[in-house]
Amino acid sequence: MVASIEDQIHQHFKDLEEARCRELEAKRDRGEPGATTSIERRTVRKPWTRPGENALCQEGEFLVLVKDLDYDLSDAGFQAYCLARGVIHVAGEPGSKTWRFFEVHSKAQDEFLADPDLQQAQEHEGRRYRFTPSEMAVNWQIIELGRAKLQDCWELYMRKRQA
Repeated sequence: MVASIEDQIHQHFKDLEEARCRELEAKRDRGEPGATTSIERRTVRKPWTRPGENALCQEGEFLVLVKDLDYDLSDAGFQAYCLARGVIHVAGEPGSKTWRFFEVHSKAQDEFLADPDLQQAQEHEGRRYRFTPSEMAVNWQIIELGRAKLQDCWELYMRKRQA
């Protein structure tokens, strides 16, 4: 079981604060001019919590911080729950190459970028548009965001199942 998305998001900001303090401490230790002698770690509050028991996260800037996944897209009950919540569409067509990137969490960006079928848009009027490297990078960000949306939905699904 992975940390909740709330905790993953919170941890990201705590890590940023820790990195800030380490940088200031390194400057102090090197004796850089203007470096402060006392470094105070700020309290990092959770930037997002569920506004309601069954609320999904709608903030993309927070969802992209979710990296630890344990949802099971092969679970038919989960698929039905995602369909009812309006989330399942992020994974694309069941069985497609895109679906596999949602289903298998270990599939990485390099594998996605190297797949020739995913480097082209769907056929339209007998032609297939080839994505630019920049567009492929955005397509990968969409995969990451979709994975986070599914993880969010998984948390709620598991709560409901255990109740």
